[in-house]
Amino acid sequence: MNIKKIILLGGGGFAREVLETIDEINKHTEDTLLPIGFIYDGGDKEKGKLIHDIPVLGNLTNLKQVDLNNVFLVASIGRTVWRRKMVETATKIGGQFLSIIHPSAHISKWAKIGEGAIIQRHCAVMPEMKIGDFFISNSLVSIGHDTIIGDFVHINPTVNIAGGSIIGNDVFIGVKATILPVKIGDGAVIGACTLVTKDVPPNVIAKGIPAKYFKMDEKSY
Repeated sequence: MNIKKIILLGGGGFAREVLETIDEINKHTEDTLLPIGFIYDGGDKEKGKLIHDIPVLGNLTNLKQVDLNNVFLVASIGRTVWRRKMVETATKIGGQFLSIIHPSAHISKWAKIGEGAIIQRHCAVMPEMKIGDFFISNSLVSIGHDTIIGDFVHINPTVNIAGGSIIGNDVFIGVKATILPVKIGDGAVIGACTLVTKDVPPNVIAKGIPAKYFKMDEKSY
């Protein structure tokens, strides 16, 4: 049996969901993923606190005390802005990242997925898809064939994306959104329950049925 020690970046609700997915993975494979701690901004104030019996190790600077040749990192941070920041810092320290894919997810053998992905339960990734690094797909997401997705994209539960869509980097898509075959620009935020029927410019908030676009003064998702 092969044991991989992992540290989860993030300690909020999404990190706890990922922890549950890791538990499901361990039930279905001979190898074992062994979480040994959580690290996140502000973690030094809660150092030693237990989250489901796993300790908080502090903030990112504490990675310098870890043998990163023998420990993998999981980027379990929901917000795209924070995830990119923490991943880039951890990578400079020497971190190597692991993808986490729920056993119930359907991943086409003709799909390509980048580094550090997290794909939750009952997701469908169809043929000829190309997905960038540090992608998150939460539960019950369906993504059609030939879709191209950039880096640090987060798709929330029950989103449907039609085949042939193009989604840029750092895009955040809210719960129950529907994306028809369009192009979504870098940094855009798609609101919950939004219906996207036309291309979305970069760095705007899209919301409504059909979507209307609004200025985004500061990206927080």
